[in-house]
Amino acid sequence: MYNIIIVDDNTELRQGLEDHLSQKGFRVSALEDGERISDAINANKPDAILLDLSLSHEEGIETIKRIKRAYPQLGVVALASRVRGIDRKQAYEAGAAVFLTKPAGAEEVSTVLKSVCSRVAPLVKDKEWVLDLRGHRVLPPVGKAIDLTGRECQLLHELALSAHLLSFHRLYQVLGDPDVSEQVNKIRIEQLISRVRQKLAPALGGGASIKALRSKGYRLCIMVRVEA
Repeated sequence: MYNIIIVDDNTELRQGLEDHLSQKGFRVSALEDGERISDAINANKPDAILLDLSLSHEEGIETIKRIKRAYPQLGVVALASRVRGIDRKQAYEAGAAVFLTKPAGAEEVSTVLKSVCSRVAPLVKDKEWVLDLRGHRVLPPVGKAIDLTGRECQLLHELALSAHLLSFHRLYQVLGDPDVSEQVNKIRIEQLISRVRQKLAPALGGGASIKALRSKGYRLCIMVRVEA
């Protein structure tokens, strides 16, 4: 599960890529311009950035230079509608790992990002959490074990088994109460997810643990190995 940031001021394209990449197992954050990109990098610690070169507030080439000066190990994939040779040359000279021209297909983008992330991502064991089903607890990569209730443990187990997307339908099947309304089940599940997020938050230093996907369900943003 790689962590990326999309920076593109085209709302439709940005949201489309965010949804597609999330379904492919990426942990995705999205920005419409490069002004807050340093804050986003510090908060999310990405493996790579997908950057539109035609940003409204700053030239994309200058943004790449700024990123690579501050975060030299971070992979940058440049995305541009122009196909002039000079644009490609400038992007590579600025530090881009790959240059893609629009309209780049979502599958091509995800394949390129996986390749770039694999070159720069730390070892999996440095990010891995362990869910102890018998002990009803989860062990972060660093720090003390976090105790869970039975339902919290069941939720994390289902999320770990459905890393790309845990649908609302599956959530209701596993954690819902057939004797109450769908609305009540929804509220209870949201409260359960909120409690798990709060428990995991200190070990993540503010990073996301469970992400809601619009009208689809939830996705786990951490790598969890399950021990029965």
